[in-house]
Amino acid sequence: MPDFGFVGTSYTAPSIYQDDQEAICFFAEIDPTKGQGERGVVALYPTPGLTQQVQLPVTSAVRGMFVVSGGLHFVAVCGANVYKVDASYNYTKIGTLSTSTGYVSISDNQTTTGLIAYIVDGVNRYYYNFNTDTFVTLPSSDGPWQGATVVDSVDGYNIYNQPGTYNWTCTDLNLATSSSLTYGAANGYPDDIVSIIVDRRQVYLLKEVTTEVWADVGTTITGIATFPFQRIPGTMMQSGCGAPFSVARFANSFAFVAKDTRGDATIEMIDGYAFNKISTHAVEQSLLNQRTDDAVAFTYQIEGHEMYVVTFPSVGANGLTWVYDLATQSWHKWLYWNGAEYTRHRANCGIFFQQKYLVGDYLNGKIYSLENEVYTDNGQPIRRLRRARHLTSDLQRQYFESFQIQFQPGVGLNLGQGNDPQAMLRWSNDGGSTWSNEHWTSIGKQGQYTARALWRRLGWSRDRIFEVVISDPIKCVIVSAELKASTGDN
Repeated sequence: MPDFGFVGTSYTAPSIYQDDQEAICFFAEIDPTKGQGERGVVALYPTPGLTQQVQLPVTSAVRGMFVVSGGLHFVAVCGANVYKVDASYNYTKIGTLSTSTGYVSISDNQTTTGLIAYIVDGVNRYYYNFNTDTFVTLPSSDGPWQGATVVDSVDGYNIYNQPGTYNWTCTDLNLATSSSLTYGAANGYPDDIVSIIVDRRQVYLLKEVTTEVWADVGTTITGIATFPFQRIPGTMMQSGCGAPFSVARFANSFAFVAKDTRGDATIEMIDGYAFNKISTHAVEQSLLNQRTDDAVAFTYQIEGHEMYVVTFPSVGANGLTWVYDLATQSWHKWLYWNGAEYTRHRANCGIFFQQKYLVGDYLNGKIYSLENEVYTDNGQPIRRLRRARHLTSDLQRQYFESFQIQFQPGVGLNLGQGNDPQAMLRWSNDGGSTWSNEHWTSIGKQGQYTARALWRRLGWSRDRIFEVVISDPIKCVIVSAELKASTGDN
């Protein structure tokens, strides 16, 4: 039989008799010149590996990172400590927060006294002045209230929310402080602000079940003489945000974990003033009846693919990381193999700095670069898995004569693990409840450009699922798969 759909994306349905497909640490590349069913119309490429660039002194979660204007430094928060990191990855402690856990939000702004980084942690607000090398914890007298969970900047203002309300405010123009006690009330619907993001100089107030859009209209409008923002008429949307730190700039817009009045978690992109759902039923099924409000997200690009990475730390026993590929409009899972089982990916936050994508670890204070040509997670094997859809022929018994996968050949290493890269095949005849023994075969050593991964005499079944795993540190690309099977007596 020709390519039977083995090469594809993740789609796990609630019923074992529907599609039950997994793509873990693989993303899909689609050839637009080929038709459906042609060999190589879809190929699976490896997700990037991790290379350590920084080990911060505190072995705790990297709570947030932000590249400051000019691109010469980035700010990283690890535990209670705030660090400034330069282009050579030298770090300097610049301040201390009152909290040591939880995600933080960071923005920057050019003020009359110099460039500042503005940090909020849900309890206090802080700023660091790069010109004067000073770190300040803002007093309770600064602004109309203390604390904020999210911050962004627009038109010379740092804007932030009042936790647990629909109120938000801003610093004074081109200053790091807030002298005014006035604020905006996003009260078109009485739900609290969850997150804030600025897009095209417009302020999106993502609330619990609705969204409002405001704009800077200056300081001379009657009734708002000291508050420069005003709601844009006709922009209120009937969906909100379910996780404040899932909001990430993506393509020409932004994406986030959304929530509506029914409480169902979906993943959406903003298209102007409308929500555009990008999550599939499979993604939503994995989040059903799970905690999702602690989701964190960032974006990165690889070989022309723009990826939205969203991690759900509380889903399942070990967390779950989903990745949406804008180029193919498909999802895959990006997981970490700890030697015994899959867990959420190591990345807790991400930035683009000095032509590299950097991510901060959620446990140990390490900052890694994402590397296309690195095939381990900081030395730990990456366990790449592809599980295909069910194979049935009107539930008649089939004899599976052979199964062949075309990998990109000749990618073995000179020595060590990966000099003779192996692929492991196993199968299930009962919908994934039980599995066969592992069957290993060689992908092909370095220079063996005609090698193929081939398994023969695979037995009988009425309903078969094939699963392949590769963990050698090589560029593992799955091009196509072919299966020979014949139908026998019922």
